[in-house]
Amino acid sequence: MKKTIYIDFDGVLNTYQGWQGDKELFEPKKGAIEFIQKLSLSYEIRIFTTRNSQDVQKWLVKHHFDRYIEDVTNKKEPAFAYIDDRGIRFNGDYDKLMSDVKNFKPYWKK
Repeated sequence: MKKTIYIDFDGVLNTYQGWQGDKELFEPKKGAIEFIQKLSLSYEIRIFTTRNSQDVQKWLVKHHFDRYIEDVTNKKEPAFAYIDDRGIRFNGDYDKLMSDVKNFKPYWKK
């Protein structure tokens, strides 16, 4: 049985540049399909998003990601790992965490 990994949709699979409405799902990021394809060999992949899951599923089909993805959901279930462009890693040090929170910017918001 493969371990499950949840991947955020916006900013990880697509070329997200900030919210531009429900229907703007952007183009895939360069290398995303190859990454998902390789990851799927060892892990069950589920997409986590606050977007409409049917819109995301249509995007996944259009861009040929669907064969590697188990599900699209807005619920974070227990998983081996979560991949997210807005993640802040907690390493046990609350002072460092506070600094990381204050200084955080997603990579696409330079």
